[in-house]
Amino acid sequence: MSESPLIQTVTGPLPAAEVALADGHAHAWIQPPDGVTPGARLDLHDEAAICAELSDFRAAGGTLLVDCQPGGAGRDVRALARLSTATGVRITATTGAHQRRYYSPDCWLWSASAEDAAAYFVEELTVGTRESGGTVRAATIKIGYEGAIEGQTRVLLEAAAAAARQTGALILFHTERGANVEALLPFFTDRGVPAERLYLCHVDKRPDLGLHRELAQAGALLGYDTFARPKYDPDRTTWPLLAALVAAGLGGHIAVCLDMALAEMWRHYGGGPGLLFLPEQIVPRLRALGLPASTIRDLTGGNIARRLVWRAPGAEESL
Repeated sequence: MSESPLIQTVTGPLPAAEVALADGHAHAWIQPPDGVTPGARLDLHDEAAICAELSDFRAAGGTLLVDCQPGGAGRDVRALARLSTATGVRITATTGAHQRRYYSPDCWLWSASAEDAAAYFVEELTVGTRESGGTVRAATIKIGYEGAIEGQTRVLLEAAAAAARQTGALILFHTERGANVEALLPFFTDRGVPAERLYLCHVDKRPDLGLHRELAQAGALLGYDTFARPKYDPDRTTWPLLAALVAAGLGGHIAVCLDMALAEMWRHYGGGPGLLFLPEQIVPRLRALGLPASTIRDLTGGNIARRLVWRAPGAEESL
């Protein structure tokens, strides 16, 4: 019997088969750098409150958080490792680049060449992240994409493509409500990165069923992450999209997520709905739709777990 493929987490490798329940787009720690404007500050670094929340999630069957804050934008993988060790929830870290507003004004990424940025991404994936002194590795590459492939965004997209080709890591994208997300697939496939290595986040904010079907059929993973955000009207958008894609046999291309980057979304910060929204609200509603247990497990953990396993260039994706 072959061993389960491994996912790189901040506390070491995790067999993908052991992921039972995951938040596929999470933020477990954000401590903004100096110089970030007040409107762009996302402060999420009360270690006691975060530990309590993660412990609740673990007690409810939670296995994994896919942390989506890259270096220089508030990430601290040392904190992620402490949180994981204390609670038993496994956490993956990401390299890459978010939107510029989350960085200090003099951050080097915004004048870097594609070659230098790619070397940085590969270093954090294969050797270790810079703030950890090379002791904790990232698992994914993130790029903040606002809908236009131009300027420094294009440079960073080129860098992400080069790093993904070299390592086989998954690329995840912050999208602005899915704006021009369809342009990403030809850009990356032209550069030798298959659609199966692309994870398109926040696309349920653009509830175009035809587009979602095309993206899934092409092989991309779609991040649905507005379930706990009433202002995006998930009953009218996200839930119908999910039901339609599952009915079309495309459920293997959806990751169910919470995207709790705001402290007021955490119960132990005094807000809500908290991480328990996934096991207490989303999973029961998926059952109420009559979905098989295997499909529910894939939507809430299995799909993202399989994508987090690095794929050698040219290797066939097993989805």
